[in-house]
Amino acid sequence: MANGLQVVVLPSRRAPIVTQVLVYKVGSADEVFGHTGVAHFLEHMMFKGTDRVASGEFSRIVSRNGGRDNAYTTFDSTGYHQTVAPDRLELVMRMEADRMTGLRITERELISERQVVLEERRSRTDNVPAALLDEAAREQLFGRHKPYGMPVIGYADDIKKLNITELMAFYRRFYIPGNAVLIVAGDATPEAVRKLAEKHYGPIPARKVEARRRPTQGGADLPQRVSRADARVVEPSWSCDWLAPSYRVGETKYAHALQVLARLFGGSETSRLWRSLVIDSKLALSASAGYSPASLGLTSFEIGVHPAPSRSVAEIETAVNREMKKLTDGGVTADEVERAQNQLLAGAIYAQDSLASGPRLYGAMLSTGGTMADIDAWPDRIAAVTPADVVAAAQLVWRDSGAVISLLSPAEGNR
Repeated sequence: MANGLQVVVLPSRRAPIVTQVLVYKVGSADEVFGHTGVAHFLEHMMFKGTDRVASGEFSRIVSRNGGRDNAYTTFDSTGYHQTVAPDRLELVMRMEADRMTGLRITERELISERQVVLEERRSRTDNVPAALLDEAAREQLFGRHKPYGMPVIGYADDIKKLNITELMAFYRRFYIPGNAVLIVAGDATPEAVRKLAEKHYGPIPARKVEARRRPTQGGADLPQRVSRADARVVEPSWSCDWLAPSYRVGETKYAHALQVLARLFGGSETSRLWRSLVIDSKLALSASAGYSPASLGLTSFEIGVHPAPSRSVAEIETAVNREMKKLTDGGVTADEVERAQNQLLAGAIYAQDSLASGPRLYGAMLSTGGTMADIDAWPDRIAAVTPADVVAAAQLVWRDSGAVISLLSPAEGNR
């Protein structure tokens, strides 16, 4: 659009519903140490009202009209979404456009919502040993006080001191048309969406969009080990995270091969790692590998294992390292690669068919520097990955100089 807002329409007539997702190209990685949690806190405050919509009424209006709504914050983006009947699309579009410029925050609302956010941190992080360990691991992997090394929700001490001035400055800086992507999926035509978007978002004036920056290096002094023994832990777990290139930073040419690697090595119960550790040797209860390239900066490749009862961490590490070496030294077969490619392609088709995950998939790509052409080309790029590409990607990423090993275990006397 003329003011810089990008609008994407994903038509589907399978059901008489439509989902609007407005994704802002800003997340927790755009914060600085000492002022963490702003992006997530602002997400909460966006429901507090404008001059046109009273505080708390946004979600109630959506609900009264038979819809549902929510929001999310990630390291690189913040999204707001509503699912409604097609004839209610204009309603939610009008309200969403209104709060792009018209947010109002009072001190009373700030104080009460602060307790909500702090409780969310307590329940999802401070009371979850695995989440606390993950925070510590990310600090080591990406660097302490660095964008991806700080939690999305923020540190409790920072949340306690956030004020209206800081929240509104962040809002005015990033919540602008040229820094957003509007995605409408479901029972709507591009022509109808264009008309509504021009009517409700079009009048919002364009403003300069700031360039976003991310570090091109990870944490110092890698490799590292982090551990946590906690009385709340029943079963131990072991994992290893490696710094990895994304679509945007690092050796980006390996991003598609790394997706195939994660799938064939530990992406399902037919993967190499699962078959070796869970089925054949009975060393583990589960084993997995994961990698997501949609990041504005560096990302990570993870292997995680839940040891079987009475099996030691040393046995797990030895077995994982053995499987990794078999892959990097002996390669992978064309059949393995083809099976992983087919699984990835099938998963993408199912995701795009969903009015929940489909728009978020587009939002993640478009908010981190990707284009519609990148999304359209993804199946061909995955299909073009060769066995040699997979091995080269593994050799690139699976290096001690980029690794953090994490161990979560029951406290002594609670085993």
